[in-house]
Amino acid sequence: MKEHKIITRLFGILLVVITWNCAGNKYKQMATSNPNKLISIKDSLLQSKSTTHIIHSIALAHNTLGDSAIQEGDYEKAKTHFTKALKLSPNDSLYIYNQLMAEGHLLQKSGKKDKLWSSIQTYNKAATIFEEAGAPYYYIGNSYLKLGDKDFDLIIESYEKALALDLSTDLRKRVIQAREHASTREKKLKDFWK
Repeated sequence: MKEHKIITRLFGILLVVITWNCAGNKYKQMATSNPNKLISIKDSLLQSKSTTHIIHSIALAHNTLGDSAIQEGDYEKAKTHFTKALKLSPNDSLYIYNQLMAEGHLLQKSGKKDKLWSSIQTYNKAATIFEEAGAPYYYIGNSYLKLGDKDFDLIIESYEKALALDLSTDLRKRVIQAREHASTREKKLKDFWK
């Protein structure tokens, strides 16, 4: 009789753990497959079932939407989503990195000299989060290029640093093209002043 109670109790605990895990996985899957839907029900989820799984899933949904906004070139929207993800999960290095990159893109997009210098600083901060990421260095090179296309040492050095690190295939192609373009311009400028 005593063994039956223990087994029944263990089974009940196991059932709760499995149910809790499945619900958490359901929201995590929704965060990547249908993030808008998860965000639309976040208030009711946070009021009724505010578990760490749900909080992390909602943060992931904001990150997913931020990634989509970056791909669309809507850096303001991306920054907003990454900031919301950070409020829910403030120590997540991916969300910190993404928020810094979106902020850097916004600053660079303005084209104003002071904001271009700020974009370089912001991309440098992002580079310290993920030291193997080459993307920040590509954008640093682009910021230097926008500041003035005569300081080729900094521009080319940034592109070469990016190429020495991790890049997506598409971004690697763009960095190679940008480096070649900068090298060609540098050569033309040197040849002109000979």
